[in-house]
Amino acid sequence: MVKRADTPELLAPAGDDECLRAAVNAGADAVYFGLRDGFNARARAANFAVEDLPRTFDYLHARGVRGFVTFNTLVFDSELALAERTLAAIARAGADAIIVQDLGVAKLAHEVCPALHLHASTQMTVSSAEGARIAQGLGVTRVVVPRELSITEITKLAAGTDVELECFVHGALCMSWSGQCLTSEALEARSANRGQCAQSCRLPYDLFVDGARRDLHDLKYLLSPKDLAAYDLLPELLAAGICSFKLEGRMKGKEYVTNTVEKYRRALDHAIDANVRGLDKDDERELRLTFSRGFGPGFLKGSHHQTLVHGKYPGHRGVEVGRVDRVEEARGYVWVTLVEGAPALSPGDRVLFDQQRPEEDEPRGSLFGVDLLAGGKAKLVFGGEEAGRRGSGADLDRVRPGDVVYKARDIALARKLKKIAETERRIAVDVRVTGSIGRPLVAEAEDALGRSAKSESQTPLDAARTRPLERALVEEKLCAFGETRFALRRLDLAIDGAVAIAPSELKRMRRELTDALVEQAIAAPARTIVEAAPPKRVTAGVERSRPVLVPLLRTLEQVAQAIALKDALALEDVELDFMELVGLGEAVERVRAAGLSVIIATPRVQKPGEEGYDRRFANLQPDGILARHLGALEHFLHADRGVRVHGDFSLNATNVRTAAALLELGLTTLTPAYDLDATQLLALVDGVRPDRLEVTIHQHLPLYHTEHCVYAHTLSKGKDFKDCGRPCEAHLIHLQDTQGLAHPVIVDVGCRNTVFNAKAQSAALVLQKLLVANVARYRVELVREDAAETALVLTTYRALLDGKLDARAAVRSVGAIEKYGVSSGTLQVLAG
Repeated sequence: MVKRADTPELLAPAGDDECLRAAVNAGADAVYFGLRDGFNARARAANFAVEDLPRTFDYLHARGVRGFVTFNTLVFDSELALAERTLAAIARAGADAIIVQDLGVAKLAHEVCPALHLHASTQMTVSSAEGARIAQGLGVTRVVVPRELSITEITKLAAGTDVELECFVHGALCMSWSGQCLTSEALEARSANRGQCAQSCRLPYDLFVDGARRDLHDLKYLLSPKDLAAYDLLPELLAAGICSFKLEGRMKGKEYVTNTVEKYRRALDHAIDANVRGLDKDDERELRLTFSRGFGPGFLKGSHHQTLVHGKYPGHRGVEVGRVDRVEEARGYVWVTLVEGAPALSPGDRVLFDQQRPEEDEPRGSLFGVDLLAGGKAKLVFGGEEAGRRGSGADLDRVRPGDVVYKARDIALARKLKKIAETERRIAVDVRVTGSIGRPLVAEAEDALGRSAKSESQTPLDAARTRPLERALVEEKLCAFGETRFALRRLDLAIDGAVAIAPSELKRMRRELTDALVEQAIAAPARTIVEAAPPKRVTAGVERSRPVLVPLLRTLEQVAQAIALKDALALEDVELDFMELVGLGEAVERVRAAGLSVIIATPRVQKPGEEGYDRRFANLQPDGILARHLGALEHFLHADRGVRVHGDFSLNATNVRTAAALLELGLTTLTPAYDLDATQLLALVDGVRPDRLEVTIHQHLPLYHTEHCVYAHTLSKGKDFKDCGRPCEAHLIHLQDTQGLAHPVIVDVGCRNTVFNAKAQSAALVLQKLLVANVARYRVELVREDAAETALVLTTYRALLDGKLDARAAVRSVGAIEKYGVSSGTLQVLAG
């Protein structure tokens, strides 16, 4: 069911107006950008004001470029009214599409303006054709495929859906699956799902294996992937069904935007037509010079855990020049041994000295001169006493022999890119010229915006006596559009016989054509804006005499302990989240034999080709499924499988509209997203039937959820699960951050890693308000707690739910077994 756009699209980022204009002039087919007023996953970019949108879209549409507004964050209940007003303003302004994360917002936008195209952001985590069908049901017309999918998997996804598919082909890679990262929220109180990513994956981490620190030498940045560069994979992606080729970089500047758009314009044109020149090694080197942490194909060629992360540095380097031999600080000299194929250096180029430090601490500066020496050596001149200057920011007192030298910016390239960015884009025009002796010459023009014009010569054509009218003269006089907005794309010349016409008449006809084209207004998209129906706030539900405690367990030891305490805990359901299916099968049998209901948790994501997991879960005949990805909703709800389906936090319900959209699909219960603080959680609870909610009251928050496997990377030489030797089955890894917190890394059935917060989070201090609201189900999640710890945690929360223990005593009780203590975490607002 592959659906492709008529013409493949090159989609460029714009963090501000300057970058937007650079993207247009460099050749983008479409530009995506966010708003200053929020709802934007790049909140720290300059972005665009809502009131400026009409002008922005007029500028884009006048040049044949589409504009997409990013509305790709989760939205809280208190923001729904503003969100609706903003969506209406975006639609009125002429946006070609919005890019959305929040399922409820997608549905809201479709109600407000059905004609406005909706693109599902990578933040929506639509990773399968089944998930795409859920999104499509909410009005989505295009899916931005997750960066973690391979070309093979994209091909399978495309075969199962008719929505358009968009794919990132260049730029930074997130370590966590988009929309599934809670690291910034947990550690910095600033959510990535709200556009405030703290870039925690770019920080150094120490590796602990089975409790002992493992020295990895210069591998410190274990969660910082190289950048994606897929210019050579565009033909394969076209064949796979991708219609839009997306460049990352709304936080980057004009130089980067111009460079990547210009390069990928040529690469995409080459993929469409092999006769167009593609990119070569010099182009790839130029791409590195505007931003690169090292390039690779990401996951497009499948997982390769040895190459995705090099671990040596987290920021821009550029192109390697060589290594420092010695430094003469007073004179501003640095002697370097050049690597083979080192890039040429010139005065004004910017150089960086890599010392495996955080990016902002690396010495760097602009060159005043370069002397090439014999034996593959060079002397870099940064000024000094002889020159009467100290150079341009090069801290040579910190440069040491052995430092790796990078060319981080090329001054000549910067000048070239500036010219491209500032050269006004022209509109392509196709011209057809016809004529014969005794009849007027007729020129018909149609531009890329769909406008057309016609001009005729003022006199009939004469027979040529000397120089007949030829293509060269038509191109020079009629089609040389000069300082106008237009550029000739194609000339179709159909002249019958040898005719003659004055060059001045050809020029007059050209002016007539261009004037006629310019005078035609560009049709604005027809938009009808309607006020959405208010969200349904249903608070009445089935009241229970005793709140339900629901343990989520990950080991057989935890299962055995929970079963032993089932009566004291008044257990009804047990949720199972196991990393391997053999242990899961045994756990299901034990729980069922104890007379308890079994709920199996799916993986957080499921890729094309992994549908077998759902079938295996169904074969275990559970009483319920804890659905963590959209595909599981489609699989288990839209077929008569006889199981209750519970929606988990990873479906990202942060407002009553999203909760309603999910519950209306047929979910039995829903767990609110972990991005909510206490006030926001209670606002959501206030608008949903309380017996349809399950709130997590104790957990180690899942920080990263990664396709990359830290076990395979650091404890094996294997590239994926087929040859890694499965070290995860014999060892337990922790990643210790710069604050000394050691976060456990757990592997799921799909070999994906979840890095859990070292510090436990408790909702004990908010629990009384949840009980007053009649929330029925309360989850306690365990990670690797042993039997005694399992018993203590579960009995503590049972006593708290029954009113036999106060909140602070409960926190002290569970805190006694937590190495790093217990906090209110994301539920901090009401915790005082």
